[in-house]
Amino acid sequence: MRKIAAVFLFGIFCCLIGYAGGERLYHWTETGQLAVHRKMFRGADFVSYDSDRVGFLLEFGLNFYLLKMGLFGMLMACREMWLRAQGWEP
Repeated sequence: MRKIAAVFLFGIFCCLIGYAGGERLYHWTETGQLAVHRKMFRGADFVSYDSDRVGFLLEFGLNFYLLKMGLFGMLMACREMWLRAQGWEP
């Protein structure tokens, strides 16, 4: 029972990571600007491709990575819970 609870909590954590990346990418599709994760000293709160191409690509890559890892982790957690529900123990 503890293992299923741990897998369930891992799945929730992965959902939150995927949500954070997906929400930022969705905001980018709406406005054309990405919110920066760490505000630089006297820097902008948002970055666009026209203003800073390298910063934009780094932020976009990080957000896409968060979304991808969150979805993969959630799928792994669902698979693990389904296998345990079927009676398979590693």
